[in-house]
Parts: sequence; structure tokens; C-alpha cells
Amino acid sequence: MKIAILADIHGNYDALEAVALHLNDVDSLVVLGDIVGYGAEPEHCVQWVMKQRADTILGNHDAACVGILPITWFNSLAANALFWTKNQLSVYSQSFFQKIPQVVSNYVNAHWVHGSLRKPLEEYIDMVESAREIFNSHDFQTCFFGHTHVAEAFLFHEGKVFNPPFPEGGEIQLHPQKRYLINPGSVGQPRDGNPQASFALYDTEKGIVKINRIRYNIQRAADKIITAGLPEYLSIRLFSGR
Repeated sequence: MKIAILADIHGNYDALEAVALHLNDVDSLVVLGDIVGYGAEPEHCVQWVMKQRADTILGNHDAACVGILPITWFNSLAANALFWTKNQLSVYSQSFFQKIPQVVSNYVNAHWVHGSLRKPLEEYIDMVESAREIFNSHDFQTCFFGHTHVAEAFLFHEGKVFNPPFPEGGEIQLHPQKRYLINPGSVGQPRDGNPQASFALYDTEKGIVKINRIRYNIQRAADKIITAGLPEYLSIRLFSGR
């Protein structure tokens, strides 16, 4: 079984379309939250996810658009974009966000979440120490997560945590004696220094997770942000991948 894993699309339909061209031979699609926020085409992105019948996890930006999280929880830049995004979503998209889970456990022997198993909507797993705490407090072999917009993995083996990054993509061979936290990176707003869209393909038979980086029309996505009247910085950051 080959599973495509997408996270943090963030209303960037241009990036999503580019990634979609590489999903023709997958058996299943998992979206790890934050379909909306920051980008100029949130409704198009939600409609695409629903049309694909993807197994979808709730992200913090998605949650804020339907009142599950307060928008005041976010910094001013994100809050500005969320107020705008909320008004762009159809009733169907809002209903979709109300129904999707925050955590999915034991799907193809893995756990799936946006933030962390400890705090599904809030916590960032962005350091070895935070990863160690999750490994020590939760029983799982492999967990896929998003939220940080950084393509990387945390491997737990013999009491030690290793943290290989994947700014240019790469492969992870899963071993039964090791445990894994894997972030496929962000489709619509990478923050690991590489502006290319990021996603993962998980071959469950071979036990291989491949991180892929895909070029897309960043200028077009940035122009749409400006045209929508969203903060200019949201367009500028797309070019640097920060």
C-alpha cells in the first residue's frame, strides 16, 4: 500500500496542484491538518481534499476557523489571515472541519496527528527534547505529524533520539527495533529553507517513507495573496521557505 502524506497546505492551491500531479499511483491519501490559513485559496484547497476523500486530521488553523480554537490564540499575522480565511469558507467546508478528528491511531500501524499526541492542536515537535518526551509518554512505533512546516524525522533507538532533516528530500527506512516521529514538511508554506512544496510517500510493504520536494509557481501564489489583501509578508516568505 502506498500512502501520500500531506500537511500544512495553508490555502496555497498552486503548491497543492503541483503536488497532486505526483499522486496518481497512490492507494490512500492522508492530510495532517492546516488545509487553510495564510494562503489566498482556502476554499479551493478544502474542496480538493474533500473530493479526494482523504483521511484528514484537524489542524490548529482549521480549528480556529470553526471556533474550536480561539483566533486570539494566534499571533497577529496569523490571526489577520484567519479572520479573512473564515469568511472565505463555505458552509460545507466549515461543517467538514467540525467533523474531522484531531488524532487517528493505529491506521496502517501508525498514529497520525497535526501537532503532537500530547497536545494535538497546540504542541510543536521541533526539538530533540520535545520528541524525547513524546516517545517516553506515548506508546507507538511510528507517528506522522505536521505543524512545524519542517521536513524531518526523530528516531528513537536504545534511549537516544536522532534528528535527520530532509530539506532536499530523502528516504527513511523503517526498522522494527526503532521508533519514529516523521514530519512530511509543508505543502503550502515550507519553513526549512527550501521553498519547494514538501510531502511524503509511505510504502507500507517496503517500510520506506520518501520525502519529496516539488517546484511550483511561487510568484503566482504570492500574487494571489497580495490581490486578496492579506499581509504582504505572507507572500514574501514563500520565496525563502521561512
